[in-house]
Amino acid sequence: MKIIRVLNTNAVVTLDEKNREIIVTGAGIGFKKKKGEHLNDALVEKIYCLTDKEVSRRLQNVVEEISEKYLETADKIVTAAREKHSLKVRDALYVTLTDHINSAVERFQDGISLKNMMKHEIRKFYAQEYSIGTQAIRWIYEETGIDLGEDEAAFIAMHIISAEFETNECSDVKRITELVISIMKIVKIHFKINFNEDSVSYQRFVTHLKFFSARVLDRQLYQDSMKDLYEIVVEQNRYAYAGVKKVAQFIEKTYDYRLSIDEELYLLIHIKRILDEQ
Repeated sequence: MKIIRVLNTNAVVTLDEKNREIIVTGAGIGFKKKKGEHLNDALVEKIYCLTDKEVSRRLQNVVEEISEKYLETADKIVTAAREKHSLKVRDALYVTLTDHINSAVERFQDGISLKNMMKHEIRKFYAQEYSIGTQAIRWIYEETGIDLGEDEAAFIAMHIISAEFETNECSDVKRITELVISIMKIVKIHFKINFNEDSVSYQRFVTHLKFFSARVLDRQLYQDSMKDLYEIVVEQNRYAYAGVKKVAQFIEKTYDYRLSIDEELYLLIHIKRILDEQ
């Protein structure tokens, strides 16, 4: 394989058999190398192939600027998210994590420690992502001897969450979580109930609310396709539907977003499951 770009001493860019740009890392693999020279296959340790060309180029720029040091940690995190936890995260996570971990370590070395004001909410509503974040902190400690702590685990979790949604901003995760909390408060107060946070219905409800809230904030309206079923279910579940209307009114007033019939139906089904458990 021929080198098409040298990123640093330990990382280069080449083409695979499908003519896709890939990042190849290994100790000394780019040392005194130039574009057009052949790659020493014996030095190859890791290969990174991203399907999105623009994201691949952004990752190349990050590695060129701050080295490949934390790319391997980012890869472990992405792999854990996809394979162990079955989370659908976008390739952009490689870019945001590599850059973020580098910045977090630099801040720590400069004596700067950021508090994550959403830490408790992230731990509560995004347990899988937070679990990966805490594992990432252990990997970073093994690599650097630096313990970035629980606040940073939550920040890493927020990047994972962003990669699950159509956003690259952790501030959007904050807005999504705030909406989830607001909806749950409405349901809790309206029905005068306490949630059983260990129940399957509760976990399904939270999962639904996370992606529902992301659609609301992105203004991605669900198409009405279940009108006949909606009318039947509403008629049979007037008590639970009263809570749905409270949520719908809050969202329309606060976010200028009117729920579709399908969205109301899904909310109704989840709320009914919660009530059935009480």
